[in-house]
Amino acid sequence: MTLRNKILMLGFVAILGMFFAQWLQYRSYATQARAIETVTRNVTEVGALSQATHELQKERGLATIKQFSASNQALAEQLRRTDESLSRLAATLIRVAGLDDSLVRLRAVAASDSAALLTIRDGYTGLLQNIFDEMGRLTHEPEASVPRVDVTAHGHLMKAKEYLGQTRATLGYGIGLKHDDPAVISGLIRLKSLYDEEMRMLELAPSPELHAATAAQLSGNEVARTLRVVTQIAATGELPKELDVQTWWSLATAAIDRLKRAEDHSLELIEQKAEGELTRSRNAMHLGVIITLGVGLAAFILALSTTATLIRALDRALASIEYISITKNFRSRLPVQSPDEIGRISRSFNRLLDVAEKLLNEKDSLATTDTLTGIHNRMRFAKVLDEEADRKRRNKMPMSLIIFDVDHFKHINDEHGHNVGDEVLKTLSNLVGKETRSTDFFCRWGGDEFILLLKDDDCDAAIAAAEKIRSLVEAADFPIVGKVTCSFGVSAWTPGDTEGNLVVRADKALYESKKEGRNQVRCPQGDWKICRGRAQCSQFGSTGSMGAANT
Repeated sequence: MTLRNKILMLGFVAILGMFFAQWLQYRSYATQARAIETVTRNVTEVGALSQATHELQKERGLATIKQFSASNQALAEQLRRTDESLSRLAATLIRVAGLDDSLVRLRAVAASDSAALLTIRDGYTGLLQNIFDEMGRLTHEPEASVPRVDVTAHGHLMKAKEYLGQTRATLGYGIGLKHDDPAVISGLIRLKSLYDEEMRMLELAPSPELHAATAAQLSGNEVARTLRVVTQIAATGELPKELDVQTWWSLATAAIDRLKRAEDHSLELIEQKAEGELTRSRNAMHLGVIITLGVGLAAFILALSTTATLIRALDRALASIEYISITKNFRSRLPVQSPDEIGRISRSFNRLLDVAEKLLNEKDSLATTDTLTGIHNRMRFAKVLDEEADRKRRNKMPMSLIIFDVDHFKHINDEHGHNVGDEVLKTLSNLVGKETRSTDFFCRWGGDEFILLLKDDDCDAAIAAAEKIRSLVEAADFPIVGKVTCSFGVSAWTPGDTEGNLVVRADKALYESKKEGRNQVRCPQGDWKICRGRAQCSQFGSTGSMGAANT
């Protein structure tokens, strides 16, 4: 293996190592960032779920105690508020499977006077559990290590609030019965134990910010009184006789509202921490990329710097010469980066390429330019038409062609001589050339015939353009001969068309224009059918029958 190949291999290994290290850093960043971004994005949607849960918890409690309430007005108002929160939830991308259908069925059961109230309570509880599962899925990202502690604490807070909500509904139902129901009392004791366990787990979670927010809400008198009532029931095994349904409902609702405020603060805390960690992760990634690129670039430059200057210069020169020889691209030049002998050779070769390019350009210009008028000739038109036809077959866009010639041009040559006829053709080409756009292609087809290719216009536009040129020529004064008119044939590109057919149809239309009196615009019947403004174009069929002339 040559020294040059060894150095190239060293450079390749350095580059490969640099990209591998960068890929490892990026993969670690991307995994962490995606998890944090998911949590941040989902917190907003979880907020909508949290509000819907809060309203459904109230609806559950009112539906459970409705038989013991003096009026159903509070339940009706709560149903409205629940529907509003569910409407806001529907505006997000979150969908809880079967939520709407299950709620409709549950409300229908609750509206029946014969329905068991505890069954209604359990139905709402099951529905709420589905929402809790969705909230847990949205906030649980195993790779998002920073907000994980706060997400866990938030989950304990949600569960504690839910158990207190079940307690509100169950005790309201028990008070309404006017007697001690062992099933109600045992259920209350179980819910109190579950609530205490979730609050204990919340206290153990290392989230001081959430602890402070929760402590501020739990310090309220409503929470303490609510818990005292449930503690008394657990201690005595009896329901309080002095407490009515409405008093209990108001007391427990105030306590749950306080926990809801702590829950909202918890979501804000999770979002803030996730955004902060995402910013730190991005900054660390940017720094790592800069360091990795710097080290890799230094290694790459060090490896390449050992290559001999002469070898590098010869390689560049030989590669450029081979490229020019193979591709025949005489616009390319040898790189000139040094004043030594290699640089002198490169500059001399570049001067030779300048001469060759100039000669080739002159040859191409002579081959594709009409010597009389100075516009494109038929050879150039054939190449442009082939390119545009291929493009139309791909993009299905419109294209139109106008062919026209000078009326009675033979008479002009016979009467005034061919020199005057040549002047007429030059004047005509200058006149039309000034009216064409940069996207159009104008050329001399042969003799006194000219072609105007409208690359991106349909039949209507071509007819309008032909009529404009016809009027312009008719109004112009030509040297010696005075007035001159032209006849026009128009064709439009159709699906499955060919370049030859496009020109043939336009030529036939020109023939019909001549046949019908000259100085007019015609198009064949097939092209006429695709025009939107049919009144702008005459038509003829395969038998040559004529329609009305366009003026």
